[in-house]
Amino acid sequence: MSKRLRTFPTRAALASLLLTLAMPLLAHQKTTETLPEDGTTIKGSPEEIGVTFDGVMRITQFEVTGPDGIVRLESQPDREEVERFFAKPQEPLPAGDYEVNWRGLSTDGHMMSESFNFSVED
Repeated sequence: MSKRLRTFPTRAALASLLLTLAMPLLAHQKTTETLPEDGTTIKGSPEEIGVTFDGVMRITQFEVTGPDGIVRLESQPDREEVERFFAKPQEPLPAGDYEVNWRGLSTDGHMMSESFNFSVED
């Protein structure tokens, strides 16, 4: 057997090991929960609106828009690393459709953004 054929399994094993070790570094945080749940219709105004992740995230923007425009929230992200971010609306939300847009930095340094929707009925 040639030297080249003998080193191939070693190189393949080393490449496999390096990929296995690098996978956690390439993983982004994922949304595990939204409140209200994405796509749901709730009765009455929610007490809180937020998102939970499977790891820490530095939230840089959290914005809720509805039938009357941007919803004023009692708190805004302060760029701390969190596993969840929740904010209370300053006033009860009227009936209608709402969209929540958030943006943040994952622990691997990648900018991430997502949105979710919910509806409020009387």
